Amino acid sequence: MVRALRALRGFPAVLFTLAFVVVVVATNVRLAFNSLALYELGFARNEVTTTTRLTEAQLSEAGRQIRDYLGSSQEPLDVRVTVDGTSRPIFTDREVLHMADVKQLVGKVYRVQEGSFLFLALFIAIGFFVQGNEFGNRVRRLLIEASVLTMLVVGGAGLAATVAFQPLFLLFHQLSFVNDLWQLDPYTSVLLQMFPQRFWLETTVLIGAASIAESLLMAVLLTMLIWWQQWQVRVAQRKAPQFT
Repeated sequence: MVRALRALRGFPAVLFTLAFVVVVVATNVRLAFNSLALYELGFARNEVTTTTRLTEAQLSEAGRQIRDYLGSSQEPLDVRVTVDGTSRPIFTDREVLHMADVKQLVGKVYRVQEGSFLFLALFIAIGFFVQGNEFGNRVRRLLIEASVLTMLVVGGAGLAATVAFQPLFLLFHQLSFVNDLWQLDPYTSVLLQMFPQRFWLETTVLIGAASIAESLLMAVLLTMLIWWQQWQVRVAQRKAPQFT
């Protein structure tokens, strides 16, 4: 019974650690989906102008429309580019339907990120309300542990992705979508030509690297803060009057 109670008391701390991992990774995913510069970088690195026969300006405009669509209530997706003075859609009906599924998935990621962030904020606020300033040391150590866990989880996932990205990418689609609309022909699908598998691999690596860098910075800064506070305490103790 005592062990069960101790485990129960530690459960919020476990949730805090896991929520931190989710917030860091999901926030970087959200930033990536909203970064037109990242889209344009991927288009250039994958020579999308050659495969799609669209100009850089047309691709940039298409990327902007996709980014705006994912963050809006607009339905359906209607990406248009101007060719010879005429505006025309570039995606087929199947691609449009698949992007609706993608939008739902992205929205779920955003909601999970927001919920996890809210949990972290409530955990910290309640902790300070109940324990006062004494909670500061605990939350700093929890953040260090969560940062280390983030680096381990993201590093392991990144290693797996670089070694076996294609089967993992396939598994992701099989688990994330209940239909086969994502099965498009890379030779004819403008959507796949704009966002080939290499684009997603490089984006995944970038998100992972950013998550690890941010977690490492968090852990280093908090560790230095703890050391500085401990050093301050030792200095104060040495300066305190000694009574014999």
